[in-house]
Amino acid sequence: MTKKLTELNSYVRHTLLTLMSVGIDCSGYLGRLGVTMAMLEQADDKVTQEQYNTLLDEVIGDYPNRGLGLLDGRGVSLLEHGLLGYAMFASENLSKALARHTRYQDVIGAALHTKLFISGGEAKLRVTDISRPELINTPAKLRYETERLLAQWAEIGPVFGASRHWFSRLMIAYPKPSYADLYEDILGPHISFDADYTEIVFDAELLDQPLSFANEAAAVLCEQQCDALLKQLQNTEGYVARVRRILAANPGGNLAITTVGKMLGNSERSLRRRLKEEGTTFKQVVLHFRMELAASYLRGDEMTIQEVAFTTRYSDPSNFHRAFQQYYGQTPAGFRARKSS
Repeated sequence: MTKKLTELNSYVRHTLLTLMSVGIDCSGYLGRLGVTMAMLEQADDKVTQEQYNTLLDEVIGDYPNRGLGLLDGRGVSLLEHGLLGYAMFASENLSKALARHTRYQDVIGAALHTKLFISGGEAKLRVTDISRPELINTPAKLRYETERLLAQWAEIGPVFGASRHWFSRLMIAYPKPSYADLYEDILGPHISFDADYTEIVFDAELLDQPLSFANEAAAVLCEQQCDALLKQLQNTEGYVARVRRILAANPGGNLAITTVGKMLGNSERSLRRRLKEEGTTFKQVVLHFRMELAASYLRGDEMTIQEVAFTTRYSDPSNFHRAFQQYYGQTPAGFRARKSS
């Protein structure tokens, strides 16, 4: 699923500006993307979604434990999210804004899905699932995307007249990081780690709080365009993307083409034909997915090379070494060493 072009440029530019603001030299990243900062200010697309994902993987690998996700999410206004952002910005109240986000979050390619729950006078905006598991395949990437999302939600406070610390408490479903002070600076003081869910908790009465720039007629117009975009995304997703989505949802499963075909409502023969029309084969799609997954694991240090081989469904580590070297032109150990140097 691809973000709208202008939104994607905005996201890439914001990430690079964030890195520069903390003294990180981005010339290498810009060179590999083949763009300049000025080019990212143009309306047409300069970077693909895949390139942006690779950029984030590199940044996370190059600068771990820096809280860059929090910094990247800070200062992102609703309007940077395109039509959905405008629909939320113009909503009558916070309740309608959050309802629109829940319905149309795939329009902006949200990596994490959120949903609103109300119980006992409290509202909870909870991360319910990873919507794009093929992109969030390491603990470090999950933490980065979670941090960015939470920092972006904090920015909503001023839209209805509150501060950026507008929620009463914040629950986070992973261990406390070494830079927890940065969480408090950006997200507020009432934070609990190792929780059952990642969620923002706030007074349910805030849901009726009018937004500062409410214009429900304009919000409805934007909503109608979001509807059209959502249908377009659902109708244009190719079979390669659908197969990858199934593989990502079952990373440890050894799924045969017949099984995947049934999950997609196709016979094996039909699925082979569909993939051939897109210029590939089932075997190639699986190989690309496995190698990309392996590379993402090797950029971190949470898993040994043997564990990476097993996780990517290579029962024999020597077969994994051989496949990885043929694909990337270097051994898994060499790839990891280069990324950590």
